Amino acid sequence: MKISQNTFYSTLFAVCGWGLFSCQNKEPKVESEFLIALEPKERVSKAHVRGLFLVDDNTGWASGAGGTFMRMTDGDNWSADTIAGYTHLDFRDVHGFDENTALVMAAGEEGRILRTEDGGVSWTEVYTRLDSGIFLDGMDFQDNMGYCYGDPIDGKFVLVWTNDFGKHWEEVPRNAIPNSLPKEAGFAASGTGMLVLEKMSYMATGGDSTARIMRMSLRKGNCEVFATPLRSAEGCGIFSMTAANKTIVAVGGCYSDSTSKEANCAISKDMGETWKLITENQPRGYRSCVAYSQPSNLLIACGRTGMEHSKDGGNNWIPISDEGYYTCSLADSTGWVMGKSGKMAKLTW
Repeated sequence: MKISQNTFYSTLFAVCGWGLFSCQNKEPKVESEFLIALEPKERVSKAHVRGLFLVDDNTGWASGAGGTFMRMTDGDNWSADTIAGYTHLDFRDVHGFDENTALVMAAGEEGRILRTEDGGVSWTEVYTRLDSGIFLDGMDFQDNMGYCYGDPIDGKFVLVWTNDFGKHWEEVPRNAIPNSLPKEAGFAASGTGMLVLEKMSYMATGGDSTARIMRMSLRKGNCEVFATPLRSAEGCGIFSMTAANKTIVAVGGCYSDSTSKEANCAISKDMGETWKLITENQPRGYRSCVAYSQPSNLLIACGRTGMEHSKDGGNNWIPISDEGYYTCSLADSTGWVMGKSGKMAKLTW
């Protein structure tokens, strides 16, 4: 679904609470002290940036409007360029495999995915769909297996998959995809409404009366649908998902009601089947992206009205900044946020 300073900021706080249980049901780790810093960086592009993916602390890719892509190879400095012949497209999602190999996905009236193997010097179009009504929303990978989804056409979400790191894509048969609700769609706010996890792909939706999760088994090919408690209506729903160990964390709300924190975050501990709505200490407004760093057990959520973090699997969120960003990604010990007109900042902890 289409949706239309240079100071150092840090916070120090104490967090005492329950963390995530491991598969051995060990006692959760109690955090005593945690320091996180947000450092604004000089912009290298004026494009709105919604696609962001960190391969590791040194390597990252980003994408945005005007056929823009960005690349980082030293953990601190980004370079920006545009892809010749595609400057009319808005690349709302990006996935990097290493410093040379990445995919960008266009959202809009042209459904296109491009791939580079030489650090962005050249790009190959690996998926094209130009049907009336096409609008791709996001993609995700687990190793070589990837899925990309788009808004419904004739009552069915568009869903394509690859098993060779995005070199070739195939359509998932329409009869394997449940019917969509009349006003249901995905959101391409940060390209993170698609999640591939534990042999399952997850599509996040909104726009109608219920924000739903469509979960497809990669082995069996069957698709199940589960309702979530997130706010859903026109312009409202699930905008982003991530996996914090085996907990799925979903954020969203209404982008036209950015300051409202009503029903904007929920977590699932059973692979998306049932959901707990976070009603206290939740993110402070609409959030377009959520990301997780496994080594640090750290979650970040960002949106137009600010940014929060969680160290207890999404049960409690603590403010980091009131600065607005569209998209976020975390590596082991650093992260980045980006947004309007190329705005960017680095997170360290």
